[in-house]
Amino acid sequence: MGLHIRTVWTIQRHPLGLFVSIILLILLSLLGLHRLNLDVNFSDYFSPTDPRFVAFNQMNDSFERHDQLWLLLESKQHWREAELAEPLLTFIEQLKGNPNVISVQGYNQFLQGDVSADKILNYKKHPRLASVLSENGQAILLQLKLNEAQSKSFATRSVWLMSTLDEIDAATSAFWLPMNVNSYLNGTHALNWQYAKVLRHDLLWFAPSLLGIIFLMAALFIRQKVWITALCLNSVVTLILTLGIAAWLKLTLAAISAFVPVIIVTLALAYASHLYFAWRRAINLGKSNTQALEHSVSVNQAPLFYSTLTTILGFSLLMFSPSPPIQSFGLLVAFAVLCNYLLSLTTLIYFAGFSKPIKEQGMHFGLVLLFAKYNVKRPNAVILGIVLLSVLSLISVSKLTLNDDPLGYFESNNSFTVSSQKMRQYFAGINLQHYVVSSKKGAQIDKVELAFIYKFARYLKVQPEVNKVQHLGDWIKSTGMGQTQFKRLLTEKSVVQLRLQSELNKHKNASLVTLYLVPMTAMELVAFETKVNTWLASNAQNIDVSPSLGSNLLFAHLSIDNANNMLISFGVALLALAVLLSMLKRSLAFGFMGLLLNFLPLLWVFALWQLNGGFISLGTAVVLGMMLGIIVDDTLHLMLRLPSKDCSHSNTTSMWDAFSQVLPVITFTTLTISLGFSIGLMSDFAPISQLSLLSCLVVLFAWGFDVLMLPVLYQRWMLRRIDAD
Repeated sequence: MGLHIRTVWTIQRHPLGLFVSIILLILLSLLGLHRLNLDVNFSDYFSPTDPRFVAFNQMNDSFERHDQLWLLLESKQHWREAELAEPLLTFIEQLKGNPNVISVQGYNQFLQGDVSADKILNYKKHPRLASVLSENGQAILLQLKLNEAQSKSFATRSVWLMSTLDEIDAATSAFWLPMNVNSYLNGTHALNWQYAKVLRHDLLWFAPSLLGIIFLMAALFIRQKVWITALCLNSVVTLILTLGIAAWLKLTLAAISAFVPVIIVTLALAYASHLYFAWRRAINLGKSNTQALEHSVSVNQAPLFYSTLTTILGFSLLMFSPSPPIQSFGLLVAFAVLCNYLLSLTTLIYFAGFSKPIKEQGMHFGLVLLFAKYNVKRPNAVILGIVLLSVLSLISVSKLTLNDDPLGYFESNNSFTVSSQKMRQYFAGINLQHYVVSSKKGAQIDKVELAFIYKFARYLKVQPEVNKVQHLGDWIKSTGMGQTQFKRLLTEKSVVQLRLQSELNKHKNASLVTLYLVPMTAMELVAFETKVNTWLASNAQNIDVSPSLGSNLLFAHLSIDNANNMLISFGVALLALAVLLSMLKRSLAFGFMGLLLNFLPLLWVFALWQLNGGFISLGTAVVLGMMLGIIVDDTLHLMLRLPSKDCSHSNTTSMWDAFSQVLPVITFTTLTISLGFSIGLMSDFAPISQLSLLSCLVVLFAWGFDVLMLPVLYQRWMLRRIDAD
C-alpha cells in the first residue's frame, strides 16, 4: 500500500540516493523544456485524427479561404467619398510595407480597379462587393494574408502572431484615429491572437496570486519555516517535473493549460497539510520531533495513499476527452499528484526532521463541531431535507443544456468579441458552414452539379438560421452568361485565371457552398446540421455532398462528445469510489455513504448553476471529470478514521473523537483549495473562470456534506446496527 513505513524511514536514513535521483530528474526536465509547445491555436482543441477535423482541413487545402485575418474599418462617412478613399490607398501601401504582410485584398480591389480590370469575367454586379462593403457604405473589410515564414525567427509561432497583430493593430489605430475611423481585427488569426493574450494575462496574474495564497495560509496556520520551505520546494520540483513530462511527450497545451500550475500547487499544499497537522497534534501531546513524524506518517499513510489514488483516477479520466488539451490537462495533474505524494513522504519528512517544534495552539472549530452534533439530534429532518433538495436538484440538472461557443469565451469588452459584433452588424457574421459539392464520377463541375447547387441554395436561403448563402451560381448569374458558355470558359481557363479559387478546387471537380449563419448554440448547430442532412438524403442522390464543415460546428460536436465522456467518466469514478470504500471498511454502507457524500455536492452545485442561467460548456464538463478525485480526499480521511461495525470501540464517542482530529485538517484543505481555485476567477477565458467557480462551490459543498451529513448517516446506518448487534 503505497510507500511502506519502513521504506519511508530507510530513505530518511540514506537520503543521498533520493536527492541525486531528484536532481537528475530535474536536469532531464530542464533539458527538455525547449521542446515545450507553447503555441496557442484554436485548432489544437481538435484531435488530428478526428474525421470531421480532417475533412475540414482538406476543404481548407482545396479552396482559397478569406477568413484568416479580416480588418474591419468603420466610419460615419461613406467609403466611396474621396475623404476616405484617398487615405485608404495610402494606408494599404503602408500595410504592404510590413514584412509580415504578403498581400491586402478585399474592398481595396474595387477601389483600385483590380477586379474591374478582369477581362475574362465581366460582371453586371460583382458578387464579392457586398461581402466587403456594408449596405450603408460605412464599413469595409480588408483581408490580410500574413507571411508566416517570418515566424521562424521567433521563439514560437504564438509570439510571432502576437507581435505581428499588436503591430498591425497599433499602426491601424494610429493612422485612422485622426479621421474618427474605428478598426477591428477578426478571423482565425485574430482568434488565436486573443487566446495567446489570455494565456499571457492568466500566467502573469496566477503566479503572484498563488504565492500570495501560500503565504497567507502559511502565516495563519503553518508557522514552521522548515515545513513551509519544504512544501514550497516540493511544489517547485513537482512543477518542473510536470513541465518536463509535457515537453518530452510533446503534449498539446492551450489557454486552459494556464490553470494546471494553480491546481498542482494548491493540491500539493492541501495534501501535505495532513502530515503537518498530525505532526503538530503529536508535538502538542508531548512527543519528540522524530516520534511526531513517525506518528504523522503512520496515521496518514492509508488516507494519503487512497486519496492520491482516487485523485489520479479522477484526473486520468480526463484523458478520455476527445480534446487533446484536456487530455494533457488530466495527464499532467495526475502525474503531479503522484510526484507530490512521493515527495511528501520523502523530502518533506526529511526536511521536517530539522524543524524545532514548540507547542502551539492548534486550529479549533468548536462551533462547527457543535453544529454537527446539533444536526445529529435531528436525523429525520436532516435526511428529509437532503432528499427533497436532491430531488429538486435532479429536476434542475435535467434542464441543463449544452450552450458552448468558442467565439464567446472572452469578456464582452474583449476586442475579438467587439469585432465579432461589428461583423454581424455590418455583414453576415462569422458563423460559417460549408458544403463541398462534387461529381460522383470525379468529372468537371457540370449542369447536374450546378442545378443541384441552385436548388440547395434556394432551400438554405429560406431557413431562419441562414443569413446568407454564397456559391458558384452567384458568379454565373452576375456575368449574365449561360451554363453552356460558362462550361466552355471553365474548360479553357484555369481556376486562378477565373479568380474562382474560393468556389472551385484546382481540378474543377468540386465546388464550395458557404453559409453564413445567425449566432447559434452548440445544440442548435447540430440540430440545423441534422435538418439539412435530412433534406440532402432526399435530394442529393446524383451528386456527392460532403458533411457540413465549419469550425463552430466542429467545436459543437467536440463539446457534446466531451460532455458525454466526462459524464461517463464521472459515473465510473463514483462507482469505483463506492467499491473502494466498501472494500476498505468491509461494509456496503460505507460505500453507499461515500457515493452520496461525493455525488450530492456536484448535483447541488450544477443545480444552482442551471438556476442561475448556467449551461454545459468545455470548462464545466471538465469539472465533472476532475472534482470527484479532489473532494473524495476529505471523505477518505474521515471515513478511514471512523470505526467499522466490527470494531469494539464503535460508539458515538469514538465517532466524535475521529471528527475532532480530522475536522481542522479538512477545513484547512477546503479553505486552501477554495482560495487556490478562486484565482481562476480572474481569468479572461470563460472555461477557466467557469471551471474555477464551480470547483470552489463543489469543494465547499463537499466539506459541508462531510461535516454535517456524514455524522447523521454514520449514526443512523452504522451505530444503530452495532447497538442492535
